[in-house]
Amino acid sequence: MPPMVLQPVFSYSWPIVYAVFALSGFILGWAAQRGNYCFVNAMTSIFTIRSFERFGALLLLFGLSALGAGILVGLGIIPASDQYYFNYFAGWYILVGSFIFGFGAALAGGCNLSMLYRAASGYVQNWIELFGMMIGTYIFAIGIWPFQLYTMEKGILSTTQGGYIEYLPYLIFHNVSAPSVLITTLILSIPLIALGIYLQHYTKRKWSRASASFIPGMPIKAYGGNLPSPTTTQPVKLSSEVKDLILLRKPYGTNLTTVILALDMLLVFIVGAGYTFNYLVITSSDGGRFFEYILMLAGQNLFLTTPWFNDSLPIVDTSVLMVVMLCIGAFTASYLSGDFKIRIPREKKRLLIGFLGGILVGIGVRMALGCNVGLMWTNFAQLGYDGIIFLFGMLGGVYLAVKVQERL
Repeated sequence: MPPMVLQPVFSYSWPIVYAVFALSGFILGWAAQRGNYCFVNAMTSIFTIRSFERFGALLLLFGLSALGAGILVGLGIIPASDQYYFNYFAGWYILVGSFIFGFGAALAGGCNLSMLYRAASGYVQNWIELFGMMIGTYIFAIGIWPFQLYTMEKGILSTTQGGYIEYLPYLIFHNVSAPSVLITTLILSIPLIALGIYLQHYTKRKWSRASASFIPGMPIKAYGGNLPSPTTTQPVKLSSEVKDLILLRKPYGTNLTTVILALDMLLVFIVGAGYTFNYLVITSSDGGRFFEYILMLAGQNLFLTTPWFNDSLPIVDTSVLMVVMLCIGAFTASYLSGDFKIRIPREKKRLLIGFLGGILVGIGVRMALGCNVGLMWTNFAQLGYDGIIFLFGMLGGVYLAVKVQERL
């Protein structure tokens, strides 16, 4: 039986761990803001403008994260236990929760990552979404969690152990040896990377053909409702491009952001090995915990009266620190680039929709035991299968939300 004990891999003090996680959160917020990186937009673009470019970037992110983490484990740099230890219990709730999450996030206009960096960039609708997510977490805690916990404990349409039980190398080879980890890593990551690159090139070729055939004055509907994107005819010097990126004159490209985020995950995976949840920020849990902190100021202690909040460990840890630093990084990037501005949507109904969507996001992520970052993205790097379940559930929820919005 594989070990289920974490031992620090490197010898340094906890302040070093906290400092690196703070830096990682700052990088995450900065890069996501500069790249306008949003999991929901990547999925909605599939159903609205038939573009797979951003979705391809997501698959690249999952593939690169899995490849990097898997190689570190396969080479013996990081123990396998650090990769599978925090794998969640799989069950019906991941599929249902991710569907609810995708639906709510698409309505509200942002996933957990984009909600935070856009809120820090001045988008009031995302402030409302964040508050709605807190309310949704409370609704889940008192109305859904007792039933869900019962099904988890009894193994009703769910596993009961998590950890290596959800670890693909163990499922395929019945061991967690270096060769099994490396083979599984290649089986999972290479197809994701290849498919991501293919979808991006497919979209670019499609837009290139549409742009070449575009005739001024022709109705847009003649192109399937999508106006071809302009093409750049003048070559740009690499040095000038890099200078503009450094000086924040232009946003990061999708793929540049993807690489930065993947490297950021690997940074905390290495530094946090044996110390804590050594992947990336768990934004959904922290949203609920911030609500708990707010009520503490009013003398209400949810961790004493509500089981889920009791289990959520209302303490300031590396995850909370990363959320705070994510917002600081996003604010710094938006302010220095001149993008920061308090933005209130012209249609005030968007605020109500954002709030309702946020409630669904809060319910969905807690039911699924994680969000698009803390479960889906990280689980691909953990060589688990829960992230795959979440991906399909979220796609289904986003698709339904797109259809609903077409009728609003």
